[in-house]
Parts: sequence; structure tokens; C-alpha cells
Amino acid sequence: MKKQVSTLSLIALAALSIWQYFTEHKKDTKPAPTTTQQQSQSAVKNTKDFGNYDVIMRDDAIGQNKTAPVDYYMLALSWSPAFCENQRAQYGNNLPDSAQYQCSTKNQFGWVVHGLWPQNANARSVTDHPRFCKGDLAPLPVETLEPYLSISPGAKLLQGEWEKHGSCAFDSAEAYFKQEKALFESLSLPNEQLSRKALFQWMKQNNPQLKGAYLGVSHNELFICYDRQWQVIDCPK
Repeated sequence: MKKQVSTLSLIALAALSIWQYFTEHKKDTKPAPTTTQQQSQSAVKNTKDFGNYDVIMRDDAIGQNKTAPVDYYMLALSWSPAFCENQRAQYGNNLPDSAQYQCSTKNQFGWVVHGLWPQNANARSVTDHPRFCKGDLAPLPVETLEPYLSISPGAKLLQGEWEKHGSCAFDSAEAYFKQEKALFESLSLPNEQLSRKALFQWMKQNNPQLKGAYLGVSHNELFICYDRQWQVIDCPK
């Protein structure tokens, strides 16, 4: 069953995700099929020191909402080459610690998981969605993060998504990351950045479960929505 959700909610989420993670980068190329299993497997092998990946709730621009209901989920996928290109344009060879792992020349990423977000169907702004439901959490052990670096490349990214979003719907970080990985690996994804129209067409041609569903897109991010039983539903229009 498909479920319509708030237009304003997706607009706010898209704006936030761009501000936090990507800037606009447009490049239309011919589609070339791949699967998520082809994502760089060298990533985990190159794991070294992640530095300080703690996420401080009081520093978050949006803050906490531990009372909002969880009505559906939004899987946010990001095109990594555009992110790294922007980081290099901004910082040159002095990349911030949070981008070192993802943008290292040793690692090659295409589409990656930005996050899996529990959502409030009646949200009127981004602050109405569940966030930091368990408060400011301690950093997870590196051993918990390592298995997921090949799909969500950054210790601080994983830590932040668990604290901000995962803790609102999952009992443990392991369960949250496993669900992210299962959803990600259920998808076939192009290995080139496409225009909005071409991306939608490619995804629906190569992922039967997405046919008929309304997907969200904003510059370098793709959004796929699921109900609480993990069936694909319409994202906000």
C-alpha cells in the first residue's frame, strides 16, 4: 500500500541534507549499471585511526525531538564523487578529518548511504521529525562501525546517523546499521551520476520493487521511502 506524506517535509529534509552534506554538482552521463555489491571492498581494509568521531547534540542546528511519532522511513542515498569534489574544491589537500576516509584516493565510492531516517507523516518542518531520541550518546566502538564503512563511509557519519535518527526507532546501533545495509543491498544503482529524469527511469527499470512509487531527489541525493513493514511507499511530493 502506498502512502502519501507531507510535501513540506521532503522539501525541508532535502534542504537540510544539501546543507549538511552536499552542494550542487550537475553532470549528466550515460547510465552504466552496477549493483551495490560492487561498492569498494577495499574500504574496510584501509581502516586506520578515525580520530574524534563523537557527535555532540548541543552543537546540532536542529536539536532534539524525542516525542515525534515514527510513521515511515526515508532512506537517503548520496552520490559520493560530488561530495568529494566539493570538499577538494573547498579545502584542497587539507581535507577535514570527517572527509579523509571517504575522499581518500585509496577508496572509491559511488552511491553511499547518507542515512535511514524515521519520519513523522504530519511533520510541517524538519524539527517535527524524530531526532536524538535517546539524547547525547557515547561514541560507538570502532568494531561496530567498521562493517558498514563500505556503504556509509565515515565513522562520524555513522555515529551521527545513529544518534540523530537510528536511536529513535531501533534498540541498538547494530540493528539500525544492519537494516540500512539490507535496504541498500536490495537496490541496483547506476555507477554514474544521472539527471533527475534519467535517474528515476534507471532506478525503476532496474528495481522492480520501485515501479509505481514516487521517489525523492535533490541534487546529489536520492530518497526512497518505506512503511513500518519495510514495503516501498510514495515519498513526499
